[in-house]
Amino acid sequence: MTIYVTPIPRVIDLAAPSFTLGTANAAGSAATAVASDSTLLAFDTTDPAAVAASAVVGSATVSARRDHVHAGTTATGTVVDEAITRFDGTGGASLQGYSSLSPTITDAGIINLTSGALAFPATAIASANANTLDDYEEGTWSPVLTDGTNNATNHAHMAAAYIKIGRLVHIQARIVTSSLGSVSGNISISGLPFTPQNTTYLNGSISVSNGQNLSVTAGYNVGLDVLANTSSLLVKLWDGTGGSTTMQSGEWTDDGLVDFGGTYISA
Repeated sequence: MTIYVTPIPRVIDLAAPSFTLGTANAAGSAATAVASDSTLLAFDTTDPAAVAASAVVGSATVSARRDHVHAGTTATGTVVDEAITRFDGTGGASLQGYSSLSPTITDAGIINLTSGALAFPATAIASANANTLDDYEEGTWSPVLTDGTNNATNHAHMAAAYIKIGRLVHIQARIVTSSLGSVSGNISISGLPFTPQNTTYLNGSISVSNGQNLSVTAGYNVGLDVLANTSSLLVKLWDGTGGSTTMQSGEWTDDGLVDFGGTYISA
């Protein structure tokens, strides 16, 4: 007599709608069936760690990966709390650590420049936002006494410097001539490091603190007027009860000297 024994079917959980491990399979296919007591282990294809046996039925343990590195997340150097992140190399291969001079930013958005330096590009990238600082620069410039066509010859003892913060330009200078040459008529000082804005009456204020070897009437004062949209200062002389007039070449001598300084708004 032949006895037929039908195996008891194993209970399985079918993925819904499908279970994918490396390749896609149709929902409900044999490839998507997962035993109810099974443990699925997925490994990176690059040098996976060894799988160790476990006493628990239907499970296994996996050792931690030893070699896995994600580009752009490896930290190097000294880490400083609240440091601003930067990458090492153009490919962004790793996050770069910092020394004690690291710039930091707090949760309140306050940036601290521990090294005390904030660099701007050599050519300013102007911003239309009234609350944005877009430039800082220091340098020297060369003032020239002129009538607009002819220039006087500067003395070697002349000096001039400027500091520019945003559009605000502060200048300080001593202009000394050694010869007027062919300069005649109205005189001005050209060579401003930045062109003043094109707004009449709101360009700036320049004061004269000292003058020597000039040919003016005692009691008269020399002043300077910032010309709109022109890199020049018009030399003025307070010579009347009604105010000032433009200074003439005959009121300046070959070895004339004027010290001046002040602030104006650049274009």
